[in-house]
Amino acid sequence: MAKLILVSADETQARQLSAMAGQVATQRQVQLVCTDPERALGMAGLIHPSDFLILQADDFSLSVLERLRQRFPEPGDVPCILVTPSPTAELLMRAMRMGVRSVLRWPLDPREFNEELERLAIKPQGGAEAEARTLTFTSCKGGSGTTFVAANLGYAIAATRGKRVLLVDLVQQFGDAAFLVTDKAPPATLTDICQQVDRLDLALLDACITHAHPNFDVIAGAGDPVKAGDIKAAHLESILDLVRPAYDVIIFDVGQDINPSSIMVLDHSDRIYPVLQLTLPYLRAGRHLMEIFHSLGYPTERLHMVINQYEKNAPVSLRTLEETLGAKVAHMLPLDPKPARDASNQGVPVLQLAERSAISRALVQMVESVYPGTAKKEEGLLKKLLGHRHSQPGTGLHIEKHA
Repeated sequence: MAKLILVSADETQARQLSAMAGQVATQRQVQLVCTDPERALGMAGLIHPSDFLILQADDFSLSVLERLRQRFPEPGDVPCILVTPSPTAELLMRAMRMGVRSVLRWPLDPREFNEELERLAIKPQGGAEAEARTLTFTSCKGGSGTTFVAANLGYAIAATRGKRVLLVDLVQQFGDAAFLVTDKAPPATLTDICQQVDRLDLALLDACITHAHPNFDVIAGAGDPVKAGDIKAAHLESILDLVRPAYDVIIFDVGQDINPSSIMVLDHSDRIYPVLQLTLPYLRAGRHLMEIFHSLGYPTERLHMVINQYEKNAPVSLRTLEETLGAKVAHMLPLDPKPARDASNQGVPVLQLAERSAISRALVQMVESVYPGTAKKEEGLLKKLLGHRHSQPGTGLHIEKHA
């Protein structure tokens, strides 16, 4: 869901901004960040291109404006309002050249501030939804390529649709999902996050997440079955509640594990993707997995079977698989070993390495089933004349969410 982020190091002033914005900005979730604007702009996972910012400070240095430019590098409208007691002519000129929506004087004129937010509400961000879509990938048998499909689909959604995507690796044994799409070392694992769940907020979570690519983040798996045992369903539910307003899509890779934690995730999933191959062992195991899903009460329309490494002359036909499992195949990813192998070895998404490969085209088709015909690039915000006719930040960080 698109957010209206209010940033101020002064908690009292931040709450005043939040109170005024909450009365008007009904199209967006209002999030309050109590820290200085420069620090907030430097947090990799806090602000996304579809968010709108209101930055309040006693003054805005050139370094703040430079961070703002880095966050929104494309020319045109910068989705931001600057609020400061004494806007200088230099600040007004630089803000105007950057395309900042407006510069307002503090304390705010409620009428002028409300007019600005009403203009913002006229054109809500494209594709904003009540909460994130939750997609879960699971496997009936090892070696199906579930993690490869989950990780690369997450990147494909982020890259082709401009959606904010979070991949959560729940596979107990390996925890290697992050290494399929980035060479960055994860700062923390899911186990580390669960151990701090009682004090978890977006700022702490941001420090634990691997920011793999623009709009695509990963929570690394435990990578150790013993440590993975410390991950409880209640922990995952708390994390899910926290990240839903911050992302458009949340993807879970649960592997083969059917336990209380994975069942909690499956219960909250909008779509469940069992990943199989067209061989007899997968046919047997897949039938057992579907029986488990039906016993858990999951309707057939939530189950979207994915055939990975599809070959026309496979040992088992599609018709036999569908009749045995009692469900239609939703997606077929072709056997395309070279780009898949090269991408995995290099730790980059296959769509980035081999955009025209058969496997990349199939992944884009999967994206189309989740977001049909959605354009990646959103239109710019309407420009407005700078509102300047009405003529020490703290270091602590505090974040609040307001529905």
